[in-house]
Amino acid sequence: MTSKQKWLSTKFLIYKFLTNLWFVGAVWLYFYRIYISDREVGILDGVAFAIGLVAEVPSGVLADKFGRDKMVRVGQFLAGSGLIIQAFGQSLFPFMAGQAIMMIGVSFVSGADEALFFDRLKFKQTSVDWRKLVTRGSQIALIGTTSATVLGGLLHNVDPRIPWILTGLSFISSVILVWPIKDTRQFKEKQELLPELKDQLASIKQGFTEFLTTKLFLYVPVIIVVQGLFYTAGWGLLRLVLLDRFHFSPFAGSIAVASSSLLTVGILAFMHKYAERLSEKRVLTFISALAGVSLLMSLFDIGYWGYAVILALYAGEHVLQPFMSEVLNYRTSEDNRATVLSVSSFLRTLPYVALAPIIGYLNTQNKLEYFLVAWSLLIGGAIIFYLSLKKRDAQISLAKEEVDAEPRVPEIAVEEE
Repeated sequence: MTSKQKWLSTKFLIYKFLTNLWFVGAVWLYFYRIYISDREVGILDGVAFAIGLVAEVPSGVLADKFGRDKMVRVGQFLAGSGLIIQAFGQSLFPFMAGQAIMMIGVSFVSGADEALFFDRLKFKQTSVDWRKLVTRGSQIALIGTTSATVLGGLLHNVDPRIPWILTGLSFISSVILVWPIKDTRQFKEKQELLPELKDQLASIKQGFTEFLTTKLFLYVPVIIVVQGLFYTAGWGLLRLVLLDRFHFSPFAGSIAVASSSLLTVGILAFMHKYAERLSEKRVLTFISALAGVSLLMSLFDIGYWGYAVILALYAGEHVLQPFMSEVLNYRTSEDNRATVLSVSSFLRTLPYVALAPIIGYLNTQNKLEYFLVAWSLLIGGAIIFYLSLKKRDAQISLAKEEVDAEPRVPEIAVEEE
């Protein structure tokens, strides 16, 4: 690794730390409840994620067209500003405005930051350096999130606004960190509005089309079904519903989540050390199967043994991410990379928008089993789909190698009489 790559890698790790200092992680609901009802909180959450979902893919196109460095700076500034606006709010309207600004900022950054660092680092495609760096970044992010969550809980008792302000300032400070990192690609001169809009729509279409190609199509069910489940468990109601299903008290539940985070850091350290030995096929299959088994375990009243389910869903998300990042970055062209990463984020987020009301309704009716069984079957289908296409690709590659290896008979020129 060159000195420049080491410098950028260090920047990447610090950036991951700063942008994962979620001081509001454990107290956001309690802060909202001071001023608005739970019904209004539900409206706020639904609108915010819908805005983020709509802005997700176009933001990747803008990053590819006008510069990933610009989108990262603007996005992190908006995300931080949205949090600070909410810190000083006292009603639904400022919370809604701040949340919308924050989600737009998060969408601007999604895909752009990873594509920016990936392009500037220029690791060899035959190495696992990028996967190792993303793995280390996930460790740093988890350490930051865990420590900030605990500290935010303490600061909430001092003043409920402090965790929001600190989280916002952490995001804004990341802008200063990444400011010297420039997107060195060549950009086209500005066009008129209508042709430019057509180009952006074409880029969005191209981003989705990439996932229909043979190099990425096999990963689509894994992204939607498996990563979508992890996203729903991490950001939505599912984790809280499962903790309640396993009879965890609020305090015991917080301990379960915090200890899962620490254990995941250790798992990622193992992954980093033995990165060369871990194959994509085995890891994706194992993590997907583990997610499906975890849902089936949740069908039974297993009490505190349900901690294994919480840990599996928590760790699975962070173990799978470096491999998916490696796949998407190496199998995508440089000019369209941020767009493809944004489409991937869109596909991963999409199930949450649909599943949140379904999970809430089924849990209220004591029929969560329908979701658990149905989604575990979808995971099984995703695994079969992935393995079958992976086997087909391997057979095609082998056949191509055999053809290329066959000795060619030299042509003999026949002289005309």
